Amino acid sequence: MGVGLIEIISEMAKVLSLSLRLFGNIFAGEVLISVISGLVSALVPAPFMMLELLVGLIQASVFTMLTLVYLTVMTAEVQHSEH
Repeated sequence: MGVGLIEIISEMAKVLSLSLRLFGNIFAGEVLISVISGLVSALVPAPFMMLELLVGLIQASVFTMLTLVYLTVMTAEVQHSEH
């Protein structure tokens, strides 16, 4: 019983950890753009906005792949334990 509870908490912690890391990365980029926009005119932050869009797309794809791997491993373990 105790090991099963620890496994459930472990899986929930993985999802929470991925979610918080993605939120932190995106929030840091938004703070960077806000600070640069506040310090200089509207044209200077434009390249940083494009860079942040690219970084956001890359991060979203990486975290999607990580989630897919976690779910694949989790479902593979469940399928093996059923047989």
